[in-house]
Amino acid sequence: MLAKEAVRETIVREIRAIVAEDSEEDREISGDEPLHELAINSLMLARLLVQLEAEIGVDPFGDGDVAISDVRSVADLVAAYQDARAGTRIAS
Repeated sequence: MLAKEAVRETIVREIRAIVAEDSEEDREISGDEPLHELAINSLMLARLLVQLEAEIGVDPFGDGDVAISDVRSVADLVAAYQDARAGTRIAS
């Protein structure tokens, strides 16, 4: 299992890779950006979630306690995966 900071680094790395595929831009990501500002569409988001589940080993959206529609920023996504790894849930 990944350490807390490694979860964040994995998510940022995977987002950068998906964004770069579409725009060929190697964008710097701080972690506070709203996902829509990164031009991540629904297909890109689906691919990202599959990749993150494979790399991190958890699916924070699988049991219905957290909805992907509640995730608006990179930080929200990081929190969802970190909480899922820790066995806790983020409040809606």
